[in-house]
Order: sequence, then C-alpha cells, then structure tokens
Amino acid sequence: MFPDRLIVPEELGVEEDAGGATAVTFRVRLPWYRALPMDGLHLSDVAFDGRPVASDRLDVEIDGTWRPYEDVAGLRDAWWFVLDPLRVRVRGLEPVADGEYKVTATVGARVPYIVLGTEALVIKETLTRALPLNARSAA
Repeated sequence: MFPDRLIVPEELGVEEDAGGATAVTFRVRLPWYRALPMDGLHLSDVAFDGRPVASDRLDVEIDGTWRPYEDVAGLRDAWWFVLDPLRVRVRGLEPVADGEYKVTATVGARVPYIVLGTEALVIKETLTRALPLNARSAA
C-alpha cells in the first residue's frame, strides 16, 4: 500500500541484557487501510545490517507487553490499528556501536474478509531503511 512508510523512520531502540547480548527495536506500520486481527501478522525476511534474523529471535509489543513473534498466531482478541505502529525487537545481537544500520522487513497481514478461493488475502510489503542508533539515548 505505502511501502516507503512501512518502517518508521526514527532512531533504533537498544537494550542490553546482563549476559552482554543486545536487542534493537524498530517500528513497522500496518500495510493496510483498516485495523486487522493481530493473529494475521506475517513478519519475514527481517535483516539487521544485511544479516538475516531468524523468526525465533523476534518479539512484538502488543498492548505494552513483549511477546515472541511465534506466539502471535494465537492472538485472536488483539488488534493492530492503522495509527499504531508495531514495535519489533530483534534479540541476540552482538553489541552495537553508535551509527546507522540498515533494517529490512517484510510485513504482511491476513485480511480475513477478502477470500480468494479458499484462502484469505495476505498482503505483504518489503522495505529496507537506514536507521540511526545512539546507544546513549535509545531505550
């Protein structure tokens, strides 16, 4: 729909755990014009600075709570609203320095009320965007 707006152009968030592993966060927009159930979310082809990220290292923030991406499929009562970008967290990275990093994501959503044959329509958009990271101010 608006692929150039899929990844919100803002500073990356950064978190470090006690073991020294780093996580970065960024926000993506719904590639559709109406709110959709969260269980139809599709994240794929996520890469951080050119390195592919496995789906088991992704979390999404839903209603203020981080959930593993793999658990989203069962969330039938949660909704993704058009005006609310979705925060995505990439876990298990090596420590990152200040600078600019390329983030790639394919974001899709199942549209349950448009059925093609026997399957609901799934729309997908992909974008790579350079995002700044300032480890001293990001949270």
